[in-house]
Amino acid sequence: MHFPERRPDPTEERILPLINVVFLLLIFFMLAGTLTVREPFEVAAPASSSETRPEPEPLRLLLGADGRLALEGEVLREAEALEALAAALAEDPALRVELKADAGTPGNRVVALLEALHAAGLEKVSLMTQARGED
Repeated sequence: MHFPERRPDPTEERILPLINVVFLLLIFFMLAGTLTVREPFEVAAPASSSETRPEPEPLRLLLGADGRLALEGEVLREAEALEALAAALAEDPALRVELKADAGTPGNRVVALLEALHAAGLEKVSLMTQARGED
């Protein structure tokens, strides 16, 4: 008597790669979860009695290639921007300003604006740049 060979069920063959992937993901997350550095013992940090506040975010002033100005996302004329910055400086003497000028803006226009900011009393002005090759 000749019996036909038992062929494996095709669903068994299709489920094995899925099981392999699940186990690989399980191993990955088990290893990734243990990579965090744990302290050898718990330490409670002391409370501070001084009122130190985090540094406020600097105001962002944009200068377009066409000479337009925007302060914190609002397009303004130069006089309006300087007036708003002077008012903000009166409220916070430690006010910082980040000036981001377009690469196509003439250098003398940037210098003139920096001088106007200095004349308005702003001492902490940062000129934002970008490293070559970054877009």
